[in-house]
Amino acid sequence: MAQLERAGGLENIKRAAEAGKMLRPLEVQRAQLKAQNNKRRIVLHALRLEGVKTPSGLMFFSAGKLPPDMHGDGEAWRFSRISGNRVVLSSGGAVVGYIPAGLPRFAVPALDWSLMLALLPSALVMALIGFMEATSISKAIATTTGERIDASKELVGQGLANIADSFFGAYTVSGSFSRSAVAARTGAKTGLFAIVSALAVMLVLLFFTQYLYALPQAVLAVIVMMAVFGLIRVAPLVHAWKVDRLDAIIGLITFVTTSLMAPAIANGILLGIVSTLLAFLVKSMRPRAEIVAYKPDGTLAGIKTHALEPLSQRLVPVRFDGSLTFANVSYFEDVILEVIASYPKVKAVLVIGSGINAIDASGEEKMREISEHLRQAGIELYFSGLKHQVLTSHKRSGLVDRLGAGRFFASKKQALDILLERFA
Repeated sequence: MAQLERAGGLENIKRAAEAGKMLRPLEVQRAQLKAQNNKRRIVLHALRLEGVKTPSGLMFFSAGKLPPDMHGDGEAWRFSRISGNRVVLSSGGAVVGYIPAGLPRFAVPALDWSLMLALLPSALVMALIGFMEATSISKAIATTTGERIDASKELVGQGLANIADSFFGAYTVSGSFSRSAVAARTGAKTGLFAIVSALAVMLVLLFFTQYLYALPQAVLAVIVMMAVFGLIRVAPLVHAWKVDRLDAIIGLITFVTTSLMAPAIANGILLGIVSTLLAFLVKSMRPRAEIVAYKPDGTLAGIKTHALEPLSQRLVPVRFDGSLTFANVSYFEDVILEVIASYPKVKAVLVIGSGINAIDASGEEKMREISEHLRQAGIELYFSGLKHQVLTSHKRSGLVDRLGAGRFFASKKQALDILLERFA
C-alpha cells in the first residue's frame, strides 16, 4: 500500500514538472508581447497629429507634412486610447466645445393634458429636489454671512422662475451649489449679482460663444471646486454628533452618497430626505415616556435616568413627551401596562401631559380604552397639565364627562399634592 502511494506521488510530481515546462515558454512569450505593446504605445503617444477639415466639412488627421494647399487646425492631437472600435484622440484635455449662439425664442408651451398625470410624480420630485438644493446652499452661505433665510419666499421665487422659463423652453431652474458658491466667494452681497450675471450670459450667447470653444473644462472645474470646497464644514457635523448622533449619521450618509453619485446628486438628496423621514417616524412612534419622582432639589425627573426612588407604590406619575397620534398609541398603551405590571399595588396613574401637543381620533379612542381597562382593574386614571387643544378635544369627545372633571388637573404640582395625600 505504501509503495502504491509513493508511486502515485511520483506521478503527480512528474505531471507538475511537465506542466511547468509547458507554461514557461508561454510566460516568456507573454512578457515579450507586453514589452512590444508598450513600445507601440510610446510611439503612438509621441506621434503628433494635425486635424484638417475638407471643403465638404469632413475632418481627418494627418501625421505627415501637409500639402501647400491644405492647412491644419493648429492643434496638437495625440493618441489617447482605444474604446471599442474607435480610436480616441486627445488635444490637451476636454474643452467646452461648440455652444449654440443666440437667445431662446419665446413660445407658449404646448399643454398635453393626457400626460399631466404621468408627469406629475416626476414634477413633484424635481420641485422637491430643487427646493432642497436651493435651501441647502442658502443656509450654508447664510451661516457665514449671518443673514436670515426665508424658505417660503425662496419657494415662491423658484415657482415663478419655472413658470417664466417654460415660455422659453428652458430646463427646470433652481439654486445652484456651484454658481452660488462662486458668487459668495467673489464677494456678491445682493440680488444685483444675479442681474449682472444674467446680462453677461446674454452678451456671451449673442456675440462671444465662438471664443469659448477651446476653453478647457478643467479650468471651469477648478473654479467650481475651489468655491465649493469652502462650503464643506466639518464643525456642524461634529456639533450634530454631540446633540443627536442619528442626525449626524444621516448627514454623513447624505454627504457621502451625494458625492459618490455626482453629478446625479438628486439620488443622494432623496436618500437623505427618506432617511430623515424614517428617523422622524421612528422618534414619533416611540417618544420619551418615563415614571417620574422628586429629585433632592424638588424638581421632577425620571426615576431610571436619575436613579430615584418612586414617590409611592399606590400612585405612579408617568410623563409622556409626544403627541398622542395613531403612530404611537400602541406605545402609550404599553407604557401604562408596564406601570401596572411593575407596581402591583398601584391604585392611581397620573399622566403628566404637558408634553402632549396634539391628539387625534386614534389617540382619544385609545385613552378611552385605557381608562376603561384601568377602571375594571380598580385603578383610577388622572391627567395634569394638558394643553388647551388636547383638553378641548377630550371635552368635545365626552371623555371629560365620562371620567369626571376631577380627573383633570391644571398643573402637575397641584395633582401630586392632592393625589399623594389621597393615596398615601
